[in-house]
Parts: sequence; C-alpha cells; structure tokens
Amino acid sequence: MVVGLSSLDDMDASENDTSIRRNFESGRWYALRLRVAEDRIQAWIDDEAVIDAYIGTRIVGLRPGEIELSKPLGIASYSTTARLRRLEYRLLASAGEADPKKELMH
Repeated sequence: MVVGLSSLDDMDASENDTSIRRNFESGRWYALRLRVAEDRIQAWIDDEAVIDAYIGTRIVGLRPGEIELSKPLGIASYSTTARLRRLEYRLLASAGEADPKKELMH
C-alpha cells in the first residue's frame, strides 16, 4: 500500500513527505516510470503522478539492510511479491538541452 522514496532525509518511504497509500490489484500489471534529475525525482504509476520531490538540499539514500542490494535502481515490495518485465532506461539530456516532457518514458 505504501508508495514513496526510501529514503529522504534518513526517513523511510512510510515516514517522509513522498509517502502515499495506494491499493494494488493482485495479478494486474502496472506501468512504473521514474525520472531522476539533478534536483528532482518524479514517479508515475500508469499515468498517475505519485511522486514529485524536490531533492536539491535533501539527503537521498537507501534504508539500511537488504535494500542496499538493489543499487543503483531498486523497486521493492514489502510483505508481498512483485514481478518486473520490460525494464528500460535512458539518460536524459542536461537541463536546458531538451524538452523534458518529450524525454519521459512511457
């Protein structure tokens, strides 16, 4: 149910201001999209924006323990199971070089 970044300012996803509660249907596939810029992290589930966090002055890290094994990019599920398919990534142009809306992955 918890969706968020773990961790920001040493706070877990359930404790920081990116935390939202969301129900997920068992057996249904969801499209996840993540955009990491120099000063912002944004995330979408299907076409719904779920995270838009300014990180310019914040401490961005990983919660201690096994989650560190998911570096450099991890999608975690707690007390449940998850499957991943069709993973894609690309580097975005530097700020001012391109229109970020055209660079978001679908």
